[in-house]
Amino acid sequence: MNSPLSKPKKASWEPLKETRSFIKEVVGRFETTGAILPSSKYLARAICATLRGDREPWNILEVGPGTGAITREIARVLKPGDTLTAIEINESFAEHLRHDIQTKKEYAKSRDQIKVQVGRLEDIQGTEIYDCIISGLPMNNFEGEIVRQIFSVFRSLMKPGAPLSYYEYFAIRNLKYPFVPKLEKKRLREVSEIVDEEIKKHQIRARKVWMNVPPAVVRTLILKPAR
Repeated sequence: MNSPLSKPKKASWEPLKETRSFIKEVVGRFETTGAILPSSKYLARAICATLRGDREPWNILEVGPGTGAITREIARVLKPGDTLTAIEINESFAEHLRHDIQTKKEYAKSRDQIKVQVGRLEDIQGTEIYDCIISGLPMNNFEGEIVRQIFSVFRSLMKPGAPLSYYEYFAIRNLKYPFVPKLEKKRLREVSEIVDEEIKKHQIRARKVWMNVPPAVVRTLILKPAR
């Protein structure tokens, strides 16, 4: 972490500090980050749309929060009685996020409702325990079988009727396909087949977000029908 700055300078440079932290980890661990910059506020608002409106208190899971660009928006719209577990495989990101939750004013009203856990998705114990999952996992970086397992774990963790919201960069698989080797083409085809099948069966909403780098599409799926 950088040395503390005076309050005026700290306020001015916080976004840059977060971007530096993010880029540093991307350079070393792109396979687990999958992004080149933190998500924009527009993407964060779009992926958190499911949390708004009248509802009972929810047990919410955020997978792959990174440095917390989306976590801040979740915190902003948390309702009394909600709980949020953010699970992050990257220890540096998790430490950054914990520090922000304890120190930044954006979390002042909800920090007691948020827990940050270091680990993998499959480390989470229990079945049908979450009312909503928000995912930042970079599906396009994984082997097809891993993507299949991710959706399987999501399904086991979600209550019937619970929404899953995640994003992917717009048309990224199609854009990459002509320029990659044969084995990478095979991997991209497998990922596309798995993701497209889940979308076809379970998607209830999709929204394009152009104000992000790169532009993205936010998808909301119901993996298990309500009872």
